[in-house]
Amino acid sequence: MSGIKEITVRELPTAADAPRCAVTSQVPALAKRIGFEVVIGDPPFNVDVGDFAREVNAADVLMGVHGAGLTNSLFLPTGAVFIQVNPFGKMEHIGEVDFGTPAVDMGLKYMAYSCGMEESTLVDTLGRDHPAVKDPESIHRSGWSKVAEYYLGKQDVKLDLQRFEPVLLKAMAMLRE
Repeated sequence: MSGIKEITVRELPTAADAPRCAVTSQVPALAKRIGFEVVIGDPPFNVDVGDFAREVNAADVLMGVHGAGLTNSLFLPTGAVFIQVNPFGKMEHIGEVDFGTPAVDMGLKYMAYSCGMEESTLVDTLGRDHPAVKDPESIHRSGWSKVAEYYLGKQDVKLDLQRFEPVLLKAMAMLRE
């Protein structure tokens, strides 16, 4: 792998409803400070998929929020690092099944980061006493439609850069192994 890159990808058809990093300017700045070349992948609806696949295939690292186009990890080269940011709301198992296990099977170096309550915009929009914030398991018991509504549809991620920095440092170390 030549040149170290980090690429953040969103869903090809429409990213409007997908969770996204609310601190988009700060995350790339952190990645650059660590030594990554940052490429933001947010393709338009009419993107040439072949061109976009080649762009992803040239990346050493793909990082994104679960629900925001991580299927594009299929285009990563073997040995690349894949960082999945699991939104707040007990989304770890879903993330592992959807992307973690397949990533390892594809020969990727997989890492997962789980957002805490303070990294979710749900605290601001719904309040701390709302069941989606206070008791995520109750939302899961309500069924997939409620899980998707709150944790993939109504939530953006505000990464705690101090918590997230070690993840990027580990990704850089994994590339050098």
